[in-house]
Amino acid sequence: MSAKINIKDTDISAPKAATDKNSNRRGLWHRWVMPLVSVMETHEAPLDMAEIEAACAAFGESKSAKRRAAMLALLRDRLATARTQQKGELTETKDGVIYVGLNAWMIDQLLEILRREAVRATGGKAQGDMAIVAVGGYGRGELAPHSDIDILFLVKNKVTDNLKSRIEYILYMLWDLGLKVGHATRDAADCIDAARQDQTILTGLLEMRHVAGNEALSAHLSTMFRAYVDKTKPLQFVEEKLAERDLRHQRLGDTRYVVEPNIKDGKGGLRDLHTLLWTVKYAYRATSLINIVDQGILRASEARRFAAAQRFLWTVRCHLHLYAGRPEERLDFEAQMVIAPLMGFADRGGLRAVERFMKRYYLAARDVGNLTRIFCAAMETDFRKRRKFFQNSFRVSRNIDEFQIQAGRISLSEDVLFRDAPLRILKLFQLAQEHDADIHPQTLHRITRAMPSIDAETRADPAANALFLDILTSSTNPERILRLMNESGVIGRFLPDFGRIVAMMQFDMYHSYTVDEHTIKALGILHRIETGGLTGDAPVASEAMPEIGSRRALFVAVLLHDIAKGRGGDHSILGAEVAHKVCPRLGLTPAETETVSWLVRHHLLMSKIAFRYDLNDPKTIEDFAAIVQSPEQLRLLLILTVADIRAVGPTIWNGWKAALMRDLFSRTDAVLKGADPTVIAQGNAGMARALAFERLVGQPEIDKTETDKTETGQPETGIRATAAMKWSAAAFAQHADNFPSTYWTGFDVESHCKHATLCQQFRTLERPLLIDLSPDQARRATEMTVITVDDPGLFSRIAGAVAAVGVNIASARITTCSDGTVLDVFYLQTIDNQVVDEVALLTRIRDFVTKAAVGKMRIADALSARWQQTPKRIRRFPVPPRVLLSNNISKTHSVIEVNGRDFPGFLYKITRCMVDLGLQIQSSSISTYGERVVDVFYVKDIFGLQILNEARQHHIRNALLAVLQASDETDADEIHSRGGDAA
Repeated sequence: MSAKINIKDTDISAPKAATDKNSNRRGLWHRWVMPLVSVMETHEAPLDMAEIEAACAAFGESKSAKRRAAMLALLRDRLATARTQQKGELTETKDGVIYVGLNAWMIDQLLEILRREAVRATGGKAQGDMAIVAVGGYGRGELAPHSDIDILFLVKNKVTDNLKSRIEYILYMLWDLGLKVGHATRDAADCIDAARQDQTILTGLLEMRHVAGNEALSAHLSTMFRAYVDKTKPLQFVEEKLAERDLRHQRLGDTRYVVEPNIKDGKGGLRDLHTLLWTVKYAYRATSLINIVDQGILRASEARRFAAAQRFLWTVRCHLHLYAGRPEERLDFEAQMVIAPLMGFADRGGLRAVERFMKRYYLAARDVGNLTRIFCAAMETDFRKRRKFFQNSFRVSRNIDEFQIQAGRISLSEDVLFRDAPLRILKLFQLAQEHDADIHPQTLHRITRAMPSIDAETRADPAANALFLDILTSSTNPERILRLMNESGVIGRFLPDFGRIVAMMQFDMYHSYTVDEHTIKALGILHRIETGGLTGDAPVASEAMPEIGSRRALFVAVLLHDIAKGRGGDHSILGAEVAHKVCPRLGLTPAETETVSWLVRHHLLMSKIAFRYDLNDPKTIEDFAAIVQSPEQLRLLLILTVADIRAVGPTIWNGWKAALMRDLFSRTDAVLKGADPTVIAQGNAGMARALAFERLVGQPEIDKTETDKTETGQPETGIRATAAMKWSAAAFAQHADNFPSTYWTGFDVESHCKHATLCQQFRTLERPLLIDLSPDQARRATEMTVITVDDPGLFSRIAGAVAAVGVNIASARITTCSDGTVLDVFYLQTIDNQVVDEVALLTRIRDFVTKAAVGKMRIADALSARWQQTPKRIRRFPVPPRVLLSNNISKTHSVIEVNGRDFPGFLYKITRCMVDLGLQIQSSSISTYGERVVDVFYVKDIFGLQILNEARQHHIRNALLAVLQASDETDADEIHSRGGDAA
């Protein structure tokens, strides 16, 4: 076995296993929290020191550049060999503890080699004027593949020229070896002064560890540092570190349930574990987590949870660094797909491997949160009496039965146990909600230990279910308390069906949170709707809320709407079955149970109808009304849908979707109250035409608005100047008769007037092409209106041009006029679902669409370039292609629904195929759900009829499926090979 570097531990760092008298009687977990010590007991040294020393002896003159180059080559080779071995062991053992320990040991050896070589290179003799001390994570003996190496050159007195040369030699060699080094040169007194002024330095010294050089210097610094720490107030350091943690959480989103988490700095990540360890080591003068258990601060079971969470996160981080080839901390979708099988996860139980992997990650992150509360409870209990003043001690306390509320926090009396009456757990949360109180960390700690008492008997207890229902449906926002109940494990224990979705990720680019976090956020949004907090963003839902008669059913439906995800079937259908089982247990009546089950079964229906289908088609409204059946269920479904969509992510809901939901709700409400959908459509068309007549003929002057500007932001003297022109009744009639009736129900009166003005301008142009771009901040979309002479493939070419610019089409409507012209309206958004209002981008859109409309743009080439810019993580998302063709949705059109993975030019390729098939596209809606796109087209054949022939339908489906199936990672080559002709 190769010689080991002599590693000594300071008084405040992790002790060597040899000094731990209890090491042989402890479980595996103690090795997980002391990786360097652990691998030194079980592995050979990463570098063969004797072999390297022998090789160095053959290099010749100590001061020569040739020797340095040979030394550098040797070390590069040996480091590469050691890293290959470490990576192989990580793959085999799936244990990041071993990797970070071996990597730290390897750097220890390297520093000793370089220290000796520095003495030779500077012509001096071994002196006791310097020690190399590891600090930070490296000081703990933890070093991920691409982590910084933080070292302190601890000097005895002042830095001499010879000592400076030695330090520089070491640093330049480290840098030339490709290592990222954080370093400082100080004597012991300077270290204490720096620690006094900078908490980051103080924290680093908390984990210092001697590596090489004069060990007495390291011991002296350790003694001085311990004396300094003994004079400070523990709680001050603790409070500052926790405040620092809170700021970091806010910067990164303040939730541990994001779908692409930062495993180091995110909430529930490694940095949170480090913060806990720093604070406890500082407060209790502890040497390690093992010592913390020995002092009775933590139970061994809690220390095991700490160690297991840290081990898992270390393993993930090692894989992430190795995969990225850099110090990457964000676990994005692509990395998740790669790392899941490396961690040993496979598809099972209706969940994909990557989903099981991420569920394990979120559970580890939740454990970190629970451990935080346990540590904080212990520290507050032990240290608050030592403070000369403790503000909360002077606040009035009140007793409520067995509970006490003091300083805004509720606790259970010390002499009363949760496990004797588990109903107390639910009562505690109810009181915390009722009195807007936090729960004392020590009490949460007691709840964690009493969790097994929530058993089948408790779940069947009517009193327990009544308490839970009261919390869920309280007039006080339930979001805070439900999140606390979820993170402490209470909801999953009380409702096992909910426990199945805890920490369950939805592996797509649409959802921003895990299923349980999404559900709790939806309940918070429901409360905001009820209390008027969303009257601006969701006015119809806010108005409908006071009118509902099934409030309890609505709140339970929101809780259960995604309860059956991950079960391998349609979660809406399966969730409705779960609702039939859970609702009676919660105390709901049979009527309420049926309502909840119906809402869960159809919770995706309203958004599907609103965002995909033509709301001006009477049959769409008629069919939707037949399913909804009553105004009460329509109101409930609207509110549930709004809460569900807004809880998906911060950018999903927008004014465009709100307008569609409002339109569907009002039309369906009228039908449910007895109106005929066809009459509504016809009446709406006539009313819209009459309103436009009144605006244009009865009021010749049209007011300017902020949207009446071009992409330059200035009023245009061409198109907009004609807005002031007078319209005669005859001129308006001629204009209006040019449009089909569906046009009048498809736009509001403001759009009708705008289009009339644009049509006037179009008739004055020499070239028959008009493009208008109007950013609409309310809808978070830019409306692009194109008026030109119709020709086959026009819509497809425009879609391709927009895609080539890098902009998404949120929706589109095609209006073919009787004079052979078309008025196409597209709603454009940026890739992050925002309005397109950048001047340069708007100009580029206009240029591209102009070229495409007249057939002078090589769309295929442009899309090929866009494909190359598409992140690999999007290309790799598996989205099964699907094409549906129905004649039951509309009485006048065949409706084609295309589902597939989104890619640049998706709409262009699909519509180009439809043109080749001889289909006329009347309207389309485009819905994007992260990496998945659902496009719906209302089409007719070349004779203006529905496609009724089954063989023809089969041919259309197969042709469109072929387009989707060809759009894999070779798609760019396929596009390029066809791109010789202008589209």
